[in-house]
Amino acid sequence: MLELRLVQGSLLKKVLEAIKDLVTDANFDCASTGFSLQAMDSSHVALVALLLRSEGFEHFRCDRNISMGMNLTSMAKMLKCAGNDDIITIKADDGGDSVTFMFESPSKFLLSLFVCPAANEIAVVVIVVARCAEE
Repeated sequence: MLELRLVQGSLLKKVLEAIKDLVTDANFDCASTGFSLQAMDSSHVALVALLLRSEGFEHFRCDRNISMGMNLTSMAKMLKCAGNDDIITIKADDGGDSVTFMFESPSKFLLSLFVCPAANEIAVVVIVVARCAEE
């Protein structure tokens, strides 16, 4: 089981926006140390290496090492739906072929859920409007 909760969601948005033009498809690797990506550009000139350490997440759970192939252009488009202040949660089951991205707005009543299935299927988008807990 993989569960990552990033309070500063804009960080992931900015990183993906910066590398999506260099690398089209890449494998994200998750281990107990963090969430990482290492890939070459199509002309084999540039190497993109990214490591988001487990300590940088509010909640980090990676029961076993897992590798997830993602299209970075599609992922960047999906992340544009998240606000800069949104909390981003990424979930994946062991042995599953889909990844769930959840965007939570800390100030609004909005929760967006994106399920990214295998490459040959259509993504499911669910937008749930719910009242956030008031303090």
